[in-house]
Amino acid sequence: MRIFLYILITINLLYADELQKVSLQLQWKHQFEFAGFYAAKEKGFYKEEELDVEFIEFQSGMDITQEVVEQRVDYATSSSSLVVDYLNAEPIVMLANFFKQSPLVLLTQENIVTPHDLKGKKIMGLVDSIHNTTLLSMLEKFNVKESDFTNIPRKFAIESFVKKEVDAISVFSTNEVYEVSKLGIKYNILNPAAFGISFYDINLFTSKAELENNPKRVEAFRRASIRGWEYALRHQEEIAKLILQKYNTQNKSKDALLFEAKQIEYMMLANVYPVGSIDLQMLKNIANSYKQAKQTQAVTYDNLEEFVYATHDTSLVLSKKQKDYLKQKQKIKMCTDPNWMPLEAIEDGKHTGMSSDYMKLISKKIDTPIELVQTSTWTQSLEKVKKRECDILSLAAITPSRKEYLKFTQPYLKVPLVIATLDGIPFINDLRKIKDKKLGVVTDYSIVELLKKSYPDIELVEFSSVQDGLEAVRAEKVFGFLDNSLVINHEIHKNKYNDISITGQFKEFIYLSIASRDDEVMLQEIMQKALFSIDKQSAKSIMQKWNNITYEIQTDYRLIFVTIFISVVVLSIFMYWNIKLKEEIRKKKLAQEKLRQSEEKFRILFDKAPVLLDAFDERGRVVLWNKECERVFGWSYEELKNIDDPLALFYPDLKQRKEVMESFKDSEYNVFREWSPTTKDGRVLSTAWANVKLPSGEVYNIGYDITQQREDEEIIKQKTKQLEKAKQELEDLNNSLEKRVDQEIRKNTQHQVMLMHQSKLAQMGEMIENIAHQWRQPLAQINSTVLVLDTYLSKYNLDDPKVEQKLNQIESITAYMSKTIDDFKNFFNPNKNRQFFKVKDAIDNSYDIIKGRMYALDIEMVCDIEENYELNSYMYELQQVILTILNNAIDALQSKKIDQPKILISAKGIGKNIIILIQDNALGIDEKILSKVFDPYFTTKHKSQGTGLGLYMAKMIIESGFGGSLNVENKNNGACFSIQIPKGE
Repeated sequence: MRIFLYILITINLLYADELQKVSLQLQWKHQFEFAGFYAAKEKGFYKEEELDVEFIEFQSGMDITQEVVEQRVDYATSSSSLVVDYLNAEPIVMLANFFKQSPLVLLTQENIVTPHDLKGKKIMGLVDSIHNTTLLSMLEKFNVKESDFTNIPRKFAIESFVKKEVDAISVFSTNEVYEVSKLGIKYNILNPAAFGISFYDINLFTSKAELENNPKRVEAFRRASIRGWEYALRHQEEIAKLILQKYNTQNKSKDALLFEAKQIEYMMLANVYPVGSIDLQMLKNIANSYKQAKQTQAVTYDNLEEFVYATHDTSLVLSKKQKDYLKQKQKIKMCTDPNWMPLEAIEDGKHTGMSSDYMKLISKKIDTPIELVQTSTWTQSLEKVKKRECDILSLAAITPSRKEYLKFTQPYLKVPLVIATLDGIPFINDLRKIKDKKLGVVTDYSIVELLKKSYPDIELVEFSSVQDGLEAVRAEKVFGFLDNSLVINHEIHKNKYNDISITGQFKEFIYLSIASRDDEVMLQEIMQKALFSIDKQSAKSIMQKWNNITYEIQTDYRLIFVTIFISVVVLSIFMYWNIKLKEEIRKKKLAQEKLRQSEEKFRILFDKAPVLLDAFDERGRVVLWNKECERVFGWSYEELKNIDDPLALFYPDLKQRKEVMESFKDSEYNVFREWSPTTKDGRVLSTAWANVKLPSGEVYNIGYDITQQREDEEIIKQKTKQLEKAKQELEDLNNSLEKRVDQEIRKNTQHQVMLMHQSKLAQMGEMIENIAHQWRQPLAQINSTVLVLDTYLSKYNLDDPKVEQKLNQIESITAYMSKTIDDFKNFFNPNKNRQFFKVKDAIDNSYDIIKGRMYALDIEMVCDIEENYELNSYMYELQQVILTILNNAIDALQSKKIDQPKILISAKGIGKNIIILIQDNALGIDEKILSKVFDPYFTTKHKSQGTGLGLYMAKMIIESGFGGSLNVENKNNGACFSIQIPKGE
């Protein structure tokens, strides 16, 4: 059995050694915001993937992206600003997204109900950070610009809001709203998501280096993290308790954590989106919002596809409620556009086209039949879904009017808007160029509503089908027909319209989703999850199967003739200037030679000048570095030019390095500022640098090594301080003479008191010795008398229990009196030799002396001391101190007439010391005199009851004789004396 256990332990140890240690940098402090990661660790999901994960809290001033890029941490979470970092060329990869909506909202006073109401108001913390782009986008939607409100820097935000010093503050709905609600303050919330502006949050990411070097570990970490979040959402109370026990660095209450959990459940939309999923279109929308805020450049899918981690996990996971819904539903009724190929159509009573392939995949994934409802027109399909005769529309674009009765998934098909015209029309790329033309569209198609809103001046003619619209183009009843590229191209080829072609494509796209009835929200959630579970390869195959689009771009011959004419003119001019160019080349060579000589002079001056000269590009890389820099700092230009971040060598501190980089952009030129760079050999210098702007716009840095100057100044400063210190010491010496005289007098007084006390003890000891001598003979006679009486009673068989009891009592009393005499003699024994004794014995001896008095006053004494506490010290002097404190406690209990008076004595060992605590319940010592109780001759008693030397002598004995300490404090409705004594060798 032991061998088996040994093998198990060995296997576990080997397994533990195999765990890979990785770190996860959190974007804030521990709270429910990161519950999924805690669950993944504590429930063993990471361990199952052979990972040992360390969580790191956010620190002020930290750049999380750089922590990952520079591989100080392996993984991290961030807000949507992560997209900006990627588009600004940071080598990072987004692994998963957990919050489908940002928790950042505006908390407003109760009279502010729309973003428009914020004009002219005070808003705290709105323009302080890149993370607030979502809030600014919401305001911009209501035409509220930064100039329309006053931004207040974020400081004591909740307090400022409660006091109504600001009209609105940016807060996180997950936790800060709870604080305001708890205070009972009335407020409104302006949530960007409510106005159609959604940003991601809690985005899990890593570096490209981590993905390239450890692809399996990345997949494992992502998989376990998603499992953790799924568990945390299902077990919110359990994870809240876990956070309270192990991760509650912010001291949050359980109610606050559960409030946060409910908010997070709403933001994750787990019923709609798979946990951890990433929508590329959503990322593009986020990137475009940052672009409008001028924080990044234009983006395309190509930019972002490499940013998103490519996972092969396309499984569909439905909740129990969703499965129960489908089971009860049994089948899903679908309406479609009966004539919109290749996107979709009804042919021979069957659904066909792209959407048909998608619906077959979805039906299989959700294990529920999708049944076609026959219609003859798109308008009829819309009417049926309004009447709830259909559950879904297989393809539909989102419009304001449709949102009144339908719910939409994320778009799964995106097709460009094009125009078909008669042949011979030049290519068109802007609808505004043909706004005076009649354009055909199909009745009730989404583009009708969208075009009327965006281009109110365009005249639209509606037709019942695409074919009718193209026939109208052939008959020249309309200039062109508008629809998506796939449908028009299909109709042209199907009907062999050789005189019609696609002659224009516009910036507008048609985004097509699955639309479901709005009274069954769960159906939309299921459709969304099903779409997300369709892998990219399947979607690509469907597109390739049905996409046969071709563009016919007509040639504009007038443009060709103009181009030829211009070319001839340009060629003639070129030949003329070719002759001129030869002369210019000759002049240029002369200029270049002069420039070379000028550059040579500059290089000599640059390298020989006894000043520091350098320059850095916008990313902090060295572009210029003179010999003086090389001499002072120890690095050559050849060593530095290939280093991406050379400033890290000179300024290891990230904050200081950022300040240096900012100084390069400083518009204040020729002004010296001091910096403290580090040399190659580790010395820290003092330098002064100024920016010098050249006529070309380039900025050079010119500096001086002022280390020696600052060291000389420091020496002078230290010498000055020494002189001032000597002068002050002389003044202090003169001023302290009187104090020193007083101190000597106090020392003499203490000595006198000690002598008096010792004399008193000696006299007391002598008196006790005399009393003992006088008491010994009477006590012996009493005992003899008792023995005689006992013998007499036995002789005459007089057996009286009461008499026997009284005789026993007399023997006990005489024994006690004899022991008391010995205790008193030992107490006043002047023997000063150290001895080993138990602390409890010293306390028991002191108690024996006064227990008669305590019994008379009905005072309870509780002693809680371990038997093994032992000291090598002066036992009888310690007894004297304890007796003094006990007598004072008895006096206090008696004078204040305390009900149920009690004295507690305890002891504890700490290191090389024993601490004895004596505490009463006599309501404590008046705070006004607490600091004076150990002063000589200080007493609150009548002179007939005390001299005021007892506690003073006790403190002298403990501190001077024992090398310990004696203190007092009011505690638990009484005074508590603390005696600390070294145990001794």
